[in-house]
Amino acid sequence: MKKVLLSLVVFMSTTAFAQVFDVASVQKVDAPNVGGLVAGISPKGDYVLLTGDQQGGLMKYDLASGKTEVLSTAIAAGLNVQFSADGTEVLYREDKFVNKLRKSTVMHKNFKTGAMTQIVSECRNLNAMSLQGGKALAIVNGELAAMKPVTAAGAKTLASTKTLKPIASSCNGQLVLTVNGVSNIIAPSGKDYTYIWPSVSPDGKKVVYYVGGLGCFVCDINGKNVKSMGNLLAPQWYDNSTLVGFNSTDDGHTATSGCIVAQSISGARQVLTQDTMIAIFPYASAEGKKIAFSDINGATYIINIK
Repeated sequence: MKKVLLSLVVFMSTTAFAQVFDVASVQKVDAPNVGGLVAGISPKGDYVLLTGDQQGGLMKYDLASGKTEVLSTAIAAGLNVQFSADGTEVLYREDKFVNKLRKSTVMHKNFKTGAMTQIVSECRNLNAMSLQGGKALAIVNGELAAMKPVTAAGAKTLASTKTLKPIASSCNGQLVLTVNGVSNIIAPSGKDYTYIWPSVSPDGKKVVYYVGGLGCFVCDINGKNVKSMGNLLAPQWYDNSTLVGFNSTDDGHTATSGCIVAQSISGARQVLTQDTMIAIFPYASAEGKKIAFSDINGATYIINIK
């Protein structure tokens, strides 16, 4: 990805710089350069997903064997990909234009069986997806629009939404939380802002989000106890108390610097990459003790955590 448009105002963080991780190494991965980004890393850290420029297409790359598998060539297939807890399943979108309207289809892939299942067909305004409890879920127009079983266990509990982990999504710039199948708009940083990159912590108790012009924030699942994380673009949960994201500057068209940053909720902050590269868009695997990211030229890197 040679050009990264960052139309966000970047503010300097006042968070203290301190060690968050003990980094063993930062290594370049001999993965295919698809001209885009890392789209995710599996929960066990055994494979990464790669996407092309503008997050088009989706490829699986096995870190041990080097084997690749093309999952999709569709528009937006690399946007907000979701994994099952064991990493054997993924949920992704495929966009296309119908009569000049953008429509999204949600696809489920089971790597064990090779089966592919369509979850939602050609919907408008797909906000979020989730794989949990053997069920595939999709949030459309700020509401739970689909919940389909993808395993036998999911089929047995399909009627229940009480055990679902909350899902955070951005709908028309508003922060929407879907709890037990019911969606509500919350505005922890105020109603007059645009909320992007929201996600719920692994334990389901906190939400991270980014507000353009203000920065990154974490709050409780009820929208209370808001805490600033400073400037942290595309924040991702590493575990329940730690985030990873990146900082970047640009000239209005192309990124001129970028570094991967670890941020603890307690306040510690650590830059994980050197300024010899422009590093962007990290994804974390706490179980695998890895953070995958891209550089601006589309190369793939892994940060190994001790």
